[in-house]
Amino acid sequence: MKKVFYGLSLSILIFTACGGDHSGDDVTTETSTTETEVAVVSTTEEVEINGVKHFIEKIGEGEPIVVLHGGPGIFHDYLVPHFKQLAQQYQVIFYDQRGCGRTDFPKDTSSINIETYVEDLEAIRNHLKIEKLNLMGHSWGALLAMKYGIKYPGNLNKLMLVSPAPSNSDYFDQTFANMQKKRSEEDTKDLIQAMMSKKFETREEETFRKVILLGDKTNLVDQTKIEELYAPIQFSATTANNLLIVNSLLERTYFNFDITNEGLENISCPTIILLGDMDNVPFLSAQSIQEKIPGCQLTVFKKSCHYPFFEVPGEFNMAVKNFLNPEYEQ
Repeated sequence: MKKVFYGLSLSILIFTACGGDHSGDDVTTETSTTETEVAVVSTTEEVEINGVKHFIEKIGEGEPIVVLHGGPGIFHDYLVPHFKQLAQQYQVIFYDQRGCGRTDFPKDTSSINIETYVEDLEAIRNHLKIEKLNLMGHSWGALLAMKYGIKYPGNLNKLMLVSPAPSNSDYFDQTFANMQKKRSEEDTKDLIQAMMSKKFETREEETFRKVILLGDKTNLVDQTKIEELYAPIQFSATTANNLLIVNSLLERTYFNFDITNEGLENISCPTIILLGDMDNVPFLSAQSIQEKIPGCQLTVFKKSCHYPFFEVPGEFNMAVKNFLNPEYEQ
């Protein structure tokens, strides 16, 4: 596991742990309730996209919003509980990206690249019969969303970039250094010991989970909330191993990389960047993205790091609703 784990894009409040291996019918329906007694209808399906069976989950009803999880390599489950309030007015759609979570791992690992992920998203848009996407991406998912917008600007209605991944390789290195500074000596020691253990090598669930949590806790203002953040996520040996492979293969995205030189000016839809004031990703990274996308807005949340929908959910939901519907009133 290398440096890409600067932010696995996990934010969690749900209490029915829903990661790892799952099986069942192609389409299921259930009503779930969060701690705040918000009930939403959830439907799931598996659909073959570009030769790989993808897992899709929808919550709520109304105008659709497609939300891309971060990582790369993690799965969408951490996002679901934080979007149930939004799902009172919108249909929020998640899917596990190629090789992640309940989406199949491709036989051809060369297909694990950001260009293929963009095409998977376009195929999912067609499958969902959405003419123009309201698209949101968190962390790595924001990078994927931007790449999609560069190639398919005409297929976007509105674009929301939440705690976007570093815009270039230098900012990526700075992000990792910022995380290292926040990590205590004890956590650093425990992280190294766990990663060098036989249990981690065999992807034993408890040890793997410990590594992920120790690696990501510096992406929270209150690091003691890392267990709560990861509450919905379960790892099996298979999904853990897939996560590391996907992460390793997509790490090359950050070599000699600068998305601000890849055509962000082609994105013509209304766009907003939403991030915490204490994010480890340098603020200049978000500014460089804002400057390239015409008319791009930027909202900064106080006392938040890489997971604003987990750390400041009220402010986050209000900002999203106001962006999607400027006439929205609380």
